[in-house]
Amino acid sequence: MDQVFWGCDFECRNSLDAMLAAFNSVGAWQWTVGDSDFYGDYLKCQPNEHAKIKVYDARRFWMWCAGDPEGFWAELSCGPGDRAEIDRGFLDLLRRIEASDISQS
Repeated sequence: MDQVFWGCDFECRNSLDAMLAAFNSVGAWQWTVGDSDFYGDYLKCQPNEHAKIKVYDARRFWMWCAGDPEGFWAELSCGPGDRAEIDRGFLDLLRRIEASDISQS
């Protein structure tokens, strides 16, 4: 199946733990914590069979140093016909946690 991939950078005063609780309390998607040697803990979700979302906190990277960029970014993927729905749902979650400086690529 063809997949589309895109990203989203944002700022938020919440921790990953607080985001996890908020995402699971207000959204229809089930979020869990993933673990990576490189990225540290991150949030992950599979909204449907062909869609995936991962949210990373730059401060949890193993190579993070004071003065490095902070903030969060998300990697999103899904089937081409689902992008608008996945994008809309994720942006709604970001608004609910009062994320700021949201930019998509």
